[in-house]
Amino acid sequence: MSRFGDAFATLAGAREDVLERAPGQRQRYVAMGIVLIATAAVSAAAASFALAMALTAPVWVAVVVGLMWGLVILAIDRMLVVGMPRQPRASANLLVALPRVALALVIGVVVATPLTLQVFEREIAAETEVMALEAKQAFEEELAADPRYAEIDELAASVAAQRELITAGGRDALAADPDYVAAQQATAAAQAAYDEANRVWLAELDGTGGTGIVGDGPITQSKKLDRDGKLAALDAAKAAEAEAKAQAEARLEAGAAESVAQAEATLAEDSERLDRLVAARDLETARFEAAADQSTGMLARLEALWRIGERNTLLGFAHLMIALLFVCIELMPVLTKTLQNLMAPTAYDEVATITDETIVEAERDRTAERLRAARDDLAPTVEVARYRAELRRESGRRVADAFVARQEEAELAAVDEWADQRAPFIAARAVREWERDADGAPVDSPRANA
Repeated sequence: MSRFGDAFATLAGAREDVLERAPGQRQRYVAMGIVLIATAAVSAAAASFALAMALTAPVWVAVVVGLMWGLVILAIDRMLVVGMPRQPRASANLLVALPRVALALVIGVVVATPLTLQVFEREIAAETEVMALEAKQAFEEELAADPRYAEIDELAASVAAQRELITAGGRDALAADPDYVAAQQATAAAQAAYDEANRVWLAELDGTGGTGIVGDGPITQSKKLDRDGKLAALDAAKAAEAEAKAQAEARLEAGAAESVAQAEATLAEDSERLDRLVAARDLETARFEAAADQSTGMLARLEALWRIGERNTLLGFAHLMIALLFVCIELMPVLTKTLQNLMAPTAYDEVATITDETIVEAERDRTAERLRAARDDLAPTVEVARYRAELRRESGRRVADAFVARQEEAELAAVDEWADQRAPFIAARAVREWERDADGAPVDSPRANA
């Protein structure tokens, strides 16, 4: 247990050398380490659920990837906790904690979402089925109203009619011939008139109608004559109907070959277009059904959970509470570390500070000692270098002075030589100027008198 406790404390960022001097703080760091392990375990479970639900991964793959995700979360949480040293001011502690709290909040939401979906699995499954039915109904309505496929019904009826015409040998039904239809209507009218006249004659004959007198009297004879006239009209109508039928059949027989040829051409064109439109519609339907089969992923489940929460306030509140629970679990290490930094320093903090300061001072002393030793070792070399540099400076000054003196002597000698060479020319020029002035001067001028 002691080894496990040391491991948990080390995981929480505790230092063994400090804990030996402040053992009372050991339990706090052990608890912090357990919290980190618990948070990583929750994250691993959430990742496993997410893989199993969203990607339908095998169980062993989901478990392995979940464990790896849990280790990543453990490393991040430990980095957040260890990377939050106590600052001298409370505001500084809060500023240091803000980005880490934001990161922990994001991780908490990511971790809480799959677990929340797992908690409401039954409700979400039912809602996803409803969503799938709604999407299918909307797709069917959209497909029915699609102008690209509006001709399918008309083309199907045309194809059926053309095939029926070809099967009948190109002969249209007699019911479509107007003369035959008119003859049929005339026969039906004559039949109705005869039936009525026959009914009236029989009623008069047996006394059930008309005058009510039984017997074949004059009135009965007159009604019989009317009945006989109607019978003659009926026979004439039937003969006319037979004639109209014979003429209609003759006309149909005459145009049968042309009708079959035209029907075959129309049937080929309409069938090709109908097959093309039906194939395009079936392909689009197949794509939708394939996409619908894959519509039970993470996004669909999240949408279903959101819709359930909008309809059911209690379920939405439960969803919020569960999400906040997992978020709080993820935020617990960072919040605990932040609260510890805001509280008064503990014995562990004091010992850690003293230990760090002692280490820093010792390191400074060792560094200063090494610098002094290095200076002592380098002192003779530095002195020799300084002496050599001084000698070089003195030698340079002497050389410079000698060079300047010799240069001055050479320049003076050059000036004397130049003066000796230019003296006769200067004297001659002076005599010429004097003579020119003398020739041009007035008689009473001082130079002329002289």
